[in-house]
Parts: sequence; structure tokens; C-alpha cells
Amino acid sequence: MAYFLGIDAGATKTNCVLGTETDVLARAHGGSIKVARVSEADAEKHLQAVLASLVQQSGVALSAIACTCVGLSGISISSVADWVRTALASRVSGPIVLCGDELIALDAAFHGGRGILAIAGTGSHVVGRTRNGELVRAGGWGPVVSDQGAGTRVGLLALRATFHAQDASEATALLPAIHAAWGTHTIEDLIERGNSLPMVEFSKLAPLVAEAAAAGDAVARRVLQQSGEELADLVLLAMRKGAALESSASSHFSPVGPWTVAYTGSVVEKISFLRECMVTTILRSDPAVEFLSQPADPPMGALWRAAHVLTNVSGGPGCEDRGH
Repeated sequence: MAYFLGIDAGATKTNCVLGTETDVLARAHGGSIKVARVSEADAEKHLQAVLASLVQQSGVALSAIACTCVGLSGISISSVADWVRTALASRVSGPIVLCGDELIALDAAFHGGRGILAIAGTGSHVVGRTRNGELVRAGGWGPVVSDQGAGTRVGLLALRATFHAQDASEATALLPAIHAAWGTHTIEDLIERGNSLPMVEFSKLAPLVAEAAAAGDAVARRVLQQSGEELADLVLLAMRKGAALESSASSHFSPVGPWTVAYTGSVVEKISFLRECMVTTILRSDPAVEFLSQPADPPMGALWRAAHVLTNVSGGPGCEDRGH
């Protein structure tokens, strides 16, 4: 029996799955192994801990692994990718396939097939795959200029909306909530904190916005509505890009059906009102779009890819293999 390892190596945490082509045998999670965010010593400790947990749960030795796929946040940073590749090569057997973390999330939803995935956690972007395997992307240009629908932008929009509410003499629960979260007491304090450098972690305000919106706060609901609509706009852009690619190849294929849209990431998963606004906006533009009801599970996408790329270990765009 062949065993495979799927790893979602994010900026703040690492999620792993060990299993066969059909069954999950163990799951583990731990700290980040991205050496641009943590020290090599901490990355070593985190990797060792999650691998040991997988072995203990499954009873499968790492020397029995047929292939490992890692979805890596920061794959374009050579020092990050090289460290992960080297650290795994000394611990597990079989080829090691490195991909962007968005690709394993896409595979979790569509198993190599056609579809669009909206990713919105601390940051955001949208990635999709056409029926002929070409990738399309929208957004993901970073927290200052992009990241629509993500925690950082939700928090930033909330602070802006709070100041606007002050100008408009509109009451909002966001003001005391932000004061409590930041330990500030006056508008002047908020101005100084909100404009400070380095930039504060606006993403930590997103849960406060969700709570206020759930309690009926109009300002918070407008922030989440805007965020959901902005994320929807990225999805629609990716759909149009994908449709253009498919249209150019239409002589080789039968007509396509509607797009299917999936989602993943802490913000779009946990803030239902934002997600509902995204869905409503997309359907207003294209009523035929279908949606997956459950969020994509990125480590499962890595496991799927590990089990299916042995005959094509390049894994497609955004992936690389280093066998050993």
C-alpha cells in the first residue's frame, strides 16, 4: 500500500495529512515552517513535531512515504522553498512536490478540475483553473493595495468607517470595540495608532466587526457588505479571464457549463454575512454559478496531489519537484 503526505505550510501555521489515495490516516497541525517568518530552529522544531504526531497516530514510518506535496506560502522566496525541501528530504522518502499554497486549496476543491477558488484569511486572492488546465488569478497584491475581502482590509475599512461615523454623528459599536482591542481611549489615540508605522495588524479587528454586525450594527454590516462585494468582484474577474481562455480554445472542446466557486480562509469561512454578500453579488452577475457548500481543506488538496502526480511530478503551473 502506498502512503502519501500532504502539507499546507502557511505563514502562521502548518497543517499536515498522512494517508493513502483513498483514506486519511492522521492529521496534525503546528507552528509555521516558513523561515521568512520564524527562525530555522523554530521551523525545525515545528516540522519535527507535526511529523512525529503523524507517525504516532498512523503507525506509518516516514520512510514508507511514496510522495509528499507541500503547499507553501512564499514558494517564490528561494530561501523559504530550499529550506522546506532540504528539511523534508532528510526526513521522508519519495519525491517532494512544492506548490503555491493556493494550488493545493484549488485541488482540495476540484481535484485538478475546472473551478474558481476565493481565498480570504489575513490576506486574499482568487485562483481558478480552466477545463484545459490553465490557471487564472485575480487580486493578491498585498495588504496595502489589494487583499479585498481579507481580514486586513476588513479591519482597515472598519477603522475608516468608524471615523466616517464620527463625522456623520452616527453611533456605532465599532468605536468602543476598537478602543478596547487597542487599549486606546480617545479619537486622537485612534488616529495615532491607525496611522502608525510599521502598520498595525488591522486583521485582528475583523472578529470585532463580525460581532458588531451580528448584533445589528449598521456601520459594521456596511463594512462586511463592501468586503464581500469586493471579493466577489475578484471572483468575477477570474471567471471572465477563464472564460476568455476557454473561448480561445473552443474549437477543441465542447461547450462549457457554469463555473463552480469554492472558498477557503478564516475570514470567508467564519464571517457568514461577508460570504453571503459575496455569493449574492456573484449570482447577481451570473445566476448560473454554482457554489460548493463546504470550505476547501488545503492539506487534503496537497494529499490528493501527492497521490496523483507520480506520473507527472511537475504538477502543473506553480509546482516543482525535487525527487531523492
